[in-house]
This record gives sequence, structure tokens and C-alpha cells, in this order.
Amino acid sequence: MKVNRFLKKVLGIVLLGLILGPVIFYYLVLVGVWGRLPDAEDIQARQNLRGSVVLSSDNHELGRFYIQDRSPVKLAEISPNVTEALIATEDERFYSHNGTDYRSLFRVFFKSVLRGDKSSGGGSTLSQQLAKNMFPRVRAGKLYYPVNKVREIKIASLIEDLYTKDEILEKYLNTVSFGEDVYGIESASRRFFNKPASQLSRVEAATLVGMLKATTSYNPVRHPEASIERRNVVLGQLERNEIISEDSARYYQGLPLITNYVEPSQGVADYFLDRVRAQANSILSDYNASSGSSLSLETAGLTIKTTLDFGLQKIAQTMLQSHLANLQKQFNDHWSNDRLWQENRSLLQREIEKIKGNRSSDDLQVKKSMIIYTPEGPRERQMSSIDSLKYYLGLLHSGMVSMDPHSGAVMTWVGGRDHQYFPYDHVNYSAKRQVGSVFKPVVYATALENDLDPCTYYKAEQVAYEVEEGQWKPANSGDEYEGKYTMEGALEGSINTIAVKILDNVGIDNTIQLAHEMGIRTELPAVPSLALGTASISPLEMATVYSTISNGGLAIEPYMIESISMPEGDLIYEHEQAPPERVLSKETSAIMVYMLQNVVNDGTARSLRTIYGLKNDIGGKTGTTQGNADGWFIATTPGMVTAIWTGGTYPAISFRDTRLGQGATMALPIFGRFESEVNRDGRYARIAQAKYPSLPDKLRSQLDCDPFKEDFELFEWLFGSRKNRKNSMDEEDSVEENNLFKRIGSMFKKKKRQ
Repeated sequence: MKVNRFLKKVLGIVLLGLILGPVIFYYLVLVGVWGRLPDAEDIQARQNLRGSVVLSSDNHELGRFYIQDRSPVKLAEISPNVTEALIATEDERFYSHNGTDYRSLFRVFFKSVLRGDKSSGGGSTLSQQLAKNMFPRVRAGKLYYPVNKVREIKIASLIEDLYTKDEILEKYLNTVSFGEDVYGIESASRRFFNKPASQLSRVEAATLVGMLKATTSYNPVRHPEASIERRNVVLGQLERNEIISEDSARYYQGLPLITNYVEPSQGVADYFLDRVRAQANSILSDYNASSGSSLSLETAGLTIKTTLDFGLQKIAQTMLQSHLANLQKQFNDHWSNDRLWQENRSLLQREIEKIKGNRSSDDLQVKKSMIIYTPEGPRERQMSSIDSLKYYLGLLHSGMVSMDPHSGAVMTWVGGRDHQYFPYDHVNYSAKRQVGSVFKPVVYATALENDLDPCTYYKAEQVAYEVEEGQWKPANSGDEYEGKYTMEGALEGSINTIAVKILDNVGIDNTIQLAHEMGIRTELPAVPSLALGTASISPLEMATVYSTISNGGLAIEPYMIESISMPEGDLIYEHEQAPPERVLSKETSAIMVYMLQNVVNDGTARSLRTIYGLKNDIGGKTGTTQGNADGWFIATTPGMVTAIWTGGTYPAISFRDTRLGQGATMALPIFGRFESEVNRDGRYARIAQAKYPSLPDKLRSQLDCDPFKEDFELFEWLFGSRKNRKNSMDEEDSVEENNLFKRIGSMFKKKKRQ
């Protein structure tokens, strides 16, 4: 009897435990032992994680900053095919329960827990799944599943009290994951079928809903057979719930899987977006510190208005990529039969050591299938690791930036070939390469600021300079050292020896100081070769320098963000234009613009006129560094300054022939094509038709000298200077006066007394 009483007590305790245990456990979850449970206020305040959108100056979307690729839409913008498939597959009694489907829950409990049948699903309603999407699960050790299940049941109950069934469907479809960092039905529809969710067919909707069971396993692109099998299960559920007929189900299940996958590829301004992200984060950091907020680019749903012109950016990107594709073919032909690496063995070996790791040399030469970048798009190739290394090292690269010289607003920014494969930005401040002759305008501007007469003649002959390594002699292209030049002539012909002489006259320190005032941030070497551009400077800095020249001598700072606003439209940041600082006199600026225009009209950049037929007011300067390692061209127009660099990853990756590797061949054609398209596009008539002010008579008289003189001047005495001859063609009397025979005859006339 005592045993029976004891057993009864034990049984009673067990039963009490079975009853009270879940109650106590439920209570512990609710009071927050495993983390505070969200309340109604938290649920209402919880918004979908909305990325910040970046807009161009003309209101085109350039991109988004997000944690999850999510594009929220209204339920009315989602095809009924989706909601029907979703409810039939994931939650048949969605419209009849209040957040928890106990019938389904008990089925799962008995099948999964008691019988170990893992195929029975999780028993979660759409409301519970939404709860999980909105509030991530907490850590609870071995109690992970029951703790989080209780939490989701409670949160789902609150969700059902706060929202209608349609609102719950809308929120669910905007938060659910489809893998590949894609969240929400709209983003999934555009990724896998290249269409909005409103246009999804019955079969397409079933395919996407089928993915929800296992987004990777049922990915229709990566696992099409498994995706079809799962899609047909969804179609079967539609039939079982009498949404479609048996005949329709059989028909749909027999259809092939047809996707229209949109590869997440580079956009029109990915390099620019990297810079915008960095600057916007800095702005938000300051705003949060001053306002006590905690805004994030990835979650706050901000609108970032930028300075970039969408149309100009598309033209710039197309022209740069097109030119690089053609230039690469010339480069590959130039270095045929692996000669590039025969002449650069040490460079190649150094790069091999970087990738070698624990692999043997034989392993690096084993060919295998790999996807590589090509200008035409990704291609599959059979290549070894060394083959791949040679291929990528042998590619040429380029960077291009355009800005408004009056405000500093960045108008185009193409940092390279393809952001996905080559994320390194060849425009930004950190992208420093030797600038060559594009630095010379800084030298001449310094000379003018220091009152050097622009009509002073300098002999082109070589002169030795004392440097730390000994004596250094600058050389001219083609070893031409005859004659003498003014500043205009020396800039027009890019005469190195004269640029160094002028630098020596005005002082290296003065030149460096002005260079910094004009926009160069880089520390510059105080050496005579600075005049020839031996300093490494970024395209963005050089664009700023030329903007100062084009802007009447007023220095500006480049900027990219016009404003940042909250989802409701309230501004949290707006760019304020700082008063520009005068660093060049108006006279110096006007003379420099005039001289740069003559470089285009008669100098190293004249192909813009002769080949590309450009009639715009354009000034510019080409630049080529030693060994043709870097090709530059910088163009100035009244409304836009453009800086372009082209070269290899390393200076040794270059053309051996200067005719092919000079700035006029490597970089200038990009601008020529770009400006030609700008001229054709009526939207940019304001930029294309803008004119520089005419050079005032006072300044024109200061430049009234022949840019070049032979050492023997009898020819000039007989025929007049080049400039006088040009001017004389405008008036018949002047032509008569400059007649050769009259000039000879004047030798024998008596001079009148003064």
C-alpha cells in the first residue's frame, strides 16, 4: 500500500511537472529570460530595413546602400498568383487562425518530435514567419527551438491584433528571403524573371514560392531540376486547395522552367557610389553625434541626391570602355607571343610569389576551367593560375572624371574598366600616377603670377642641373633642341627643356605652393624634374587644378553630394558652397586658357580638331611619362573640365613605341569620343556651345609674339612673325604692306629723321 501511495505521489509530481513546466517555461520566455519580448509599440515602430537610394542630379537612381536587397511594394502591386501560391503552400488556414495554427502545430509535434519525421515542416504560420523576419531569433542553447517558437507565437499574436490579414501578407512578402541576399518578392521577381512582381505568371509565382522552403536548394538558376520538382509541389497545393483545376495543374507542371536571370552586375556609376558611401557615412556620423540619432545608410531609407549627371556618365563609361577594348587589342598585338613577360620576368616572378602560397610551381601551371573578365562580358576559359595572372597583369586600365569648374560638382566619374572585377578606383585621391606634361600649366601659371613676360624667349637647348644623384639633363621628344620658344610655344609643343628652365627661374618652392593652392593635395618633390610631371598625382587633383585655370583663377573643391533627406523629405544635409579662393589673377587665368586652347588648335592635342572635328571652345594638355607608362589628357571647356589617365597596373606594362603609348593616343581619344557624343545630345547644348570670353586687347598685345623662332631670324625678318602673318590675312592692306618685295625695297629707302 505504501508503495502504491509513493507511486501515486511520484506520478502526481510528474503530471504536475508536465502541466506546470510548460506554463513556467512560457512565463520565463515572456518575462524576457532569453531576451526582451517585443511589444506592440516595438512592432509598430519596426520598419522594413530600407536601403538608402542614391540619385543623380537629373533624378535617375544610381544605386542603393542596403544590408538586404529589398524593394518594398504594396500588396496591390503583387500578382494574385503569388499570394494564392503562398497561402496554399505555407499557411492553408491563414484567414481562419489568429496567428497560430494549432492543428498544424500538433501535427508537426507528433510527426517531428514523437515519430522523427523531419519532412512535416515547421508548422509556422505566415504571421509567425513574419515575426521571425522582423525580429531575429535569440540564442538559447539547447532550448533554442522551443524558446524561439514561444517568442514567435506571442509576437504573431500581437501582429494579428495590430494588422489586417492583407497587411500581414504585404509585410511578409516584403521581408521574406529568396537567397542571394535578395529580400522581398519584388527584388526576387526582378532578379530571377526580370519583371515586376505584378506581372508574375502562375508558374513563375509557384517557382518563387517554392524557393521559400530552401532558397539555395531550390534556386531555379543553380538547381533547375530541384526547382521544377518543388514548383510542381506548389502547383499541387493549388490544386488541392481548389484554386486551380486538376487539368490546369497537370498543364502547368508539364511546362519547362524558363527564367530571365539578371546577374547582379556593375551599374553605371559603381566607383562613384563607393565614394558617395564613404562621404555619406562621414556626414551621417557628424549628424548622429550632433542630434543624438543613430541613422544608418543601410537601414534608414535616406535619399542621397548627388552631382553626377546620368546621361554624361553613361556616355563617359561607354567611351572609356570602348577605347580600352580597342587599345587592348593594339597592346596585345604589340606584345605578341608572350614577349611582354620575356622582357618583364622579374615582375612576373614577383607576382607569382604573391599568389603561390603552399602550392607548387607545377600546380600553378595546371589548366582548369575559370570565368574571366573580357570587354565583351564574363567568359569561361581553360587557363592555369599563371595564365590567369599574365592575362590580368597585361590589361590596360583607365580613369576619367569630369567636374563643373565653377562649383566643383562632379559630373562624371569612371574609376576603371569594370567595378566587379577591378574595384580599384583610378580617379580618387589615392590613385596616384606620374602626371607627365599635364603638370606644365602649373609651372607656366607660376611664371605668369611672378610677372615673367609671356613673350620672353627660351632656347630649347639642353642644360644640366645639379640634383642629389649628380647631374641631370632633361630631354625633349625626338631629341629636338633647336630654336627658341615663348611660354605659349613651349606649352603648345610640350618642350621639356624650357619647362624646366622656367621652373628654375620662378623657383620650385613657389611652384609647389601654387600647385597646392590650385588643388593638389599630394606632397610634391622639390626637384627640377617636377616641371616634367615626375610627381604622382591623382586625376581628381589634376581636374581640380585645371578647374582653377578655367574658373578665372578661383580655386574650388570637388564635391559629390548635394543633399541627404529622410524618407519623409526632411533634409539632414545640404551642400553649402564655400566662397572660392582666388589663387590666380584673372589675367593669368585668361592667358593660360588661351595657351591651352592653342595646344588643341596647333599643338599636341590638335587631333581633337583634325580627327574628331570638334569645334567647341576647348583647351587641353596631353601628358606622357617615361617609358610610356602613363598616358594623360586633361580638357577644359567653359562648363566642364575632364581629366583622363590610361596605363597598366604597373609602369612596366606599357607600349614600347611612344607613337602608341603617348597621351594623345592612350587618353585623348576617350575625350574626343565623349565630347563628340555630348555635342550630338541636345540636352547638353549649354555645355557644348559655351564660349570662353575673348582675350582682352591688353593681354592679346602681351602675347603678340611668334611662339617659336629659328636661331637664324632672316626668314622672320623677310616674312614677318607667324602671328603677324596670321593677323595680316584679315586685312588686305596688311597683306600688301607685308609683301616680300616691299620689305626688300625698304632696305634702300632713306629713313626719315625723327
